[in-house]
Amino acid sequence: MRRFWFLLREAFSGLGRARLSATFSIVMVTLSFTLLGSFYLTTIQAEKFLDYLKSKVEIEAFLSDSLTAQQVQDVRQQLLATRGVSSVKYISKNEAARIFKQEFGQDIQQVLDFNPLPASFRVFLRNSYKNSKSVSAISSKIGQMPGVESVKYRKILLTLIDKRVRLFYTVMLGFGGALVLLSIFLVYNSMRLAISYKKRMIDTMKLVGASRSFVRMPFLLGGMIQGFTGGAIAAAAIYGVMQAALVLMQENILIQVMPPPEFYAAIVAVSTLLGLFSTLIATRRYIKEGLS
Repeated sequence: MRRFWFLLREAFSGLGRARLSATFSIVMVTLSFTLLGSFYLTTIQAEKFLDYLKSKVEIEAFLSDSLTAQQVQDVRQQLLATRGVSSVKYISKNEAARIFKQEFGQDIQQVLDFNPLPASFRVFLRNSYKNSKSVSAISSKIGQMPGVESVKYRKILLTLIDKRVRLFYTVMLGFGGALVLLSIFLVYNSMRLAISYKKRMIDTMKLVGASRSFVRMPFLLGGMIQGFTGGAIAAAAIYGVMQAALVLMQENILIQVMPPPEFYAAIVAVSTLLGLFSTLIATRRYIKEGLS
């Protein structure tokens, strides 16, 4: 226990000597993980919104008026056997007319004295197939089935979703990676300064036969302290903002985006590991000569 307190005291001493650098690195870790945490929450909500949009993705296969009841059933079986299809729903001519009246407020049979709307199947897809490439392939296959006159799906919406998703994740990944690298560099730099300030002490410890791990330990603790402090402040800041928003906004809306306690714990844990990793790099480079 005495050894631990000695190492901890030396860790704080090293941070105190490189106070400006350590403070700046803690501030940057705080900002980085505040932004990363916010981006993560934004990404989760964006995925939920994209899932909602994708839930609207379906293929509509319009049937020939000349099909018999048995032929309609044959088309149903072919659709269900198609890879990527989860379920189908049959829309009769009368049901199509009812939907038209509900959406446009006019009875098409009274306007035209007959029902020109074809029967159709609404084809629902599995989630992994709700992308422009898969839907295009499936709709093409459905369009070649006997009795299917035409196929329609929301091609523009799917293409827009795919493009925006790729752009969104690319931007998020790039910006998040840049923040992490910046945090690593700043913690690394502050520990490099702490090592340079304690060079005389390190030399003394070499002379008395201190092991490499013992010499490194105060600096490793210092890096973890920086990471932990920055992550804890970031987690507290995000928690405070979410609680304030919960008071100001409608609770039934915001409660769906409130992160669990594990989210805040993850921020602190990852930031602490980042501090440890940064310091490991610094100590491997600057504490090596003459140590066993």
